[in-house]
Amino acid sequence: MEDTIKKELDTLVKLLNIDSEYSIEVEEVDGVSYINVSFEGQDLGYLIGNHGKHLDSFQYVFSLVLRKKLPQDTDYRVVMDVGGYKEEKNRKIERLAMQKADDARILGETIELSPMSPSDRRVVHMALQVFDDITTESTGEGRERRVMIIPTEEIKDTSEDSESGEENEE
Repeated sequence: MEDTIKKELDTLVKLLNIDSEYSIEVEEVDGVSYINVSFEGQDLGYLIGNHGKHLDSFQYVFSLVLRKKLPQDTDYRVVMDVGGYKEEKNRKIERLAMQKADDARILGETIELSPMSPSDRRVVHMALQVFDDITTESTGEGRERRVMIIPTEEIKDTSEDSESGEENEE
């Protein structure tokens, strides 16, 4: 598998005329192969693009290439980074998620984040899953899909209201 990944990435890098060193690391987690590709070097901003759009597209294209080359039953995710860009972006998203979770706790209300890409939403869900007093869910469609940060007290209050409302109706 790793030989196929390296061969296909070498071909794609050559076709795109990318002059950079890169490393490939494949991790197995719960039956899923995480293919981590990291590019290092000078003047690689063009690989990142505006707000990471080139990097996301490059990652998507490489995933499509691998879909044709790896066995059909292979469950994998490609994660590309350039000079630590994505790692830093994920840290910023985690900090935002923590701040908004605090806001949700203090206000006792659901906080709705701006629309995000699937990978960014995943960062929020993963960052906040460790808290018992906060839950997250994605809502919306397509480019408008976003994360809702919900304090569990609000969930309890809502269910208690509906229960007490039923009792009052009897």
